[in-house]
Amino acid sequence: MITGIYSTNVDEKGRILLPSRMRQALQSQELVVLPGLDENHLMLMTPSYFEDRFSQAVLSSDTAMFDSRKRSLIRRLIAPAVYIEQDASGRINIPLNLREKFSVVAKCEVTLVGTGFAIEVWNSDIYNKAMEDESESISSLADKLGSM
Repeated sequence: MITGIYSTNVDEKGRILLPSRMRQALQSQELVVLPGLDENHLMLMTPSYFEDRFSQAVLSSDTAMFDSRKRSLIRRLIAPAVYIEQDASGRINIPLNLREKFSVVAKCEVTLVGTGFAIEVWNSDIYNKAMEDESESISSLADKLGSM
């Protein structure tokens, strides 16, 4: 399980050093980077999770191609996904187009958030603002989850 919240900086070459605990939890040198579900961050996950669980949830039926909402999800989540490798030091280099779109640019601070199955990669300013704007309490969210 991937957990923890860490701050780090994007180096001048656009690389991000993953904390050792996150690297250990991932247990994979290869990762998949894709847009986050909240549309203001990126997600990193192992290829096996991406292929076996995440993609299958989006492509969950034989008729997915006939559902306009699923096609939109496929274009926005699955299509831009890129397989990347960690280097020997545990650094990753996210493609420039994704870094620019999600404000994860050279020399900026990023926040890495372990969500159990993935790592969210946020520009720290955007992450801090999102957390400030989160108005629903943990108790309220837990109540809603319990009633599902």
